[in-house]
Amino acid sequence: RALFEIPLPSSVDELDELNEELSALEPDLILRWAHNLFFGGSGGDARRSGGGMHPLVQVTSFGSTGLAILHILSGSGMLEDVPVVTMDTLHLFPESYEFYDTVRERYPSLDLAITRPSRYIYSSVDGVVPSGTMRTREEFDGHHGADLWKTNMTKFTQLTKVDPLNGYLAEHRTEMWITGRRRSTGDERSDMEVLEFEYNVQDEVDADEPFDPGKGRWKLNPMAWKTSKEVWNIIRSNRLPYNPLYDKGYTSIGDTMTTGLPDATSVVDATAVDAIERSGRFFGDLNKTECGLHSHLKRVKLKKEQALANGEEDLGPPMLDCGGCADLTAEDFESSVLEGAADAGSVLIIEFYSPWCGGCQAFAPTFRRLVEHLASERANVRAVRFDVTESDVPTVGGEEKFLVTGTPTLYRVEYPIEPGKFYPVKYNGSHDYSSILEWATARSSRRRLERSDSDEYN
Repeated sequence: RALFEIPLPSSVDELDELNEELSALEPDLILRWAHNLFFGGSGGDARRSGGGMHPLVQVTSFGSTGLAILHILSGSGMLEDVPVVTMDTLHLFPESYEFYDTVRERYPSLDLAITRPSRYIYSSVDGVVPSGTMRTREEFDGHHGADLWKTNMTKFTQLTKVDPLNGYLAEHRTEMWITGRRRSTGDERSDMEVLEFEYNVQDEVDADEPFDPGKGRWKLNPMAWKTSKEVWNIIRSNRLPYNPLYDKGYTSIGDTMTTGLPDATSVVDATAVDAIERSGRFFGDLNKTECGLHSHLKRVKLKKEQALANGEEDLGPPMLDCGGCADLTAEDFESSVLEGAADAGSVLIIEFYSPWCGGCQAFAPTFRRLVEHLASERANVRAVRFDVTESDVPTVGGEEKFLVTGTPTLYRVEYPIEPGKFYPVKYNGSHDYSSILEWATARSSRRRLERSDSDEYN
């Protein structure tokens, strides 16, 4: 088929077929295809008519891949139709703010929109309502607390990125947004496709109309199959400007407090060397992996329903080898946790995961290596895992002892001398094997184990 004759898919099977075609195309052709959907011919003209309506936008933090996409849009004459949206969390590096002006100078026709966290006021009639946007980090920290990113990263991200971006996309009736995500950076991105449909969290998937624009929007990843080397070849060969922080060793740039220099030790597979690129992001939080599990599970559920309707075989989830660890079920989870209470000084390591999650797939070799080491070297430390794909995290003694907001999540359950006592400790370190091994095998001090339930041990 001619490229511009390819429409948006209406079923999961059509989406899979389309992605197979798109994966063989260069990013400029993928972007031309998307541009033609909304701006080619009479249908496209109708879609872009109307003040403030932007059916197709690029969303970028002006990282390397985003800059390469911006260059393609500009060089192909598409930038006049495609606004660029960037998210100011109010916590960026000074160099990142200065780079806004650099980009504007390079691309005079750029229609740049900058989202920021909303400012809220209380109305006696409507309750808490938005009233403009915050302009400074001090204002945000004064309202939400300077440590919100430490105590509740999910809420911090919701306030600074998710809500402002969704507000813009909804206001401008955006149907598709372009990202700079790539498979080569690992984690959840390792198995993503060029074209995805991102569902609104609160909506259920309709098997008859899986891509209802009222329940989500399209996400286009034109650089999905490119490597960091290929991206930087585009930047250097075209002498594109880039954030000066790259010259200081940073490979992925976000907020000042969640961005560090990359950790080469996080790569356990030589074929995944590009994973170093994002290893400096969220360096204090294993669980901030961009798993997007909720939307992913909706897609899995939909594919199962369609396979059943078509009389096809359900092949089940991918198999992740954990080196002989025990797979717990909802029925034996509580007893397995309490079992260690009879053996003072023992330790139980639990991984909460989903085999469908790309972050879990990328982490699997590290966890397997940990399990195999513990089995041979640490008789008092057991390792198990629990699949959260279709099961809630079980309670223990009727209480929620394990907080899992993303996957993979690791917990170390410590058993002190007191009979029947146990203390779950959540891992918040970096992804590399050495750090996880040190945490898993650390000696528990008496003082730590005697903390009250109000402490981190629940």
